[in-house]
Amino acid sequence: MYALRLLVVLLAFASTAAPVRALEPVWSQLPRAIPADSLAPALQTLEARGPRQISASAAYALGQFHHARGEYRAAADAFGRAAARLSGPDRAEARYRQGLAWLGAGEPGRARATFEEVAATSRALRSAAQFGLSQAFALSGEVTREMDVLERLLEDSAGEAEPGALERYALICDRAHRVKDAEAARERLRRRWPRSFEAARANQTATRARP
Repeated sequence: MYALRLLVVLLAFASTAAPVRALEPVWSQLPRAIPADSLAPALQTLEARGPRQISASAAYALGQFHHARGEYRAAADAFGRAAARLSGPDRAEARYRQGLAWLGAGEPGRARATFEEVAATSRALRSAAQFGLSQAFALSGEVTREMDVLERLLEDSAGEAEPGALERYALICDRAHRVKDAEAARERLRRRWPRSFEAARANQTATRARP
């Protein structure tokens, strides 16, 4: 059952978030009914022996595999190998995923460097990378720098990173007793992203605060 769930996660992740041009070739190289426990060795073989595109695809898929299993350092290494063989949007996507893996591994310095690169080189991923950068500062306990990044991010629409950024911004304002700023952030969250998990949590917070 775990193996089935893992494959479902990987395939869903590949279809919605992965660099399509890089990943399409690797799936055609794998047996249709390959067990999840055999997936990593098969991908490692493809990465080692395949031509550049297949090798990059296999490394990226290995990153997905390890990330789904909570093996964040291995995921970061694999995404890094993929990025080294990719270019353009595909490289930026791999580096962004590497940044997420470094966060999971508890490596804020490495996550910060990775997200800074993505924010500087990818317009499409800039907002997501900036939010990742704020999380790296949070992980290292640098709240002031985290707040600076969030404030810059929220000066305009932050795309899909906006709900998480608003929620985190409001929490920091709560701790600093900036009540009006926290309320304004949550109101923006509820207005712009009413169906988000973050808005649902904001509504729960408001309900608990009522006398």
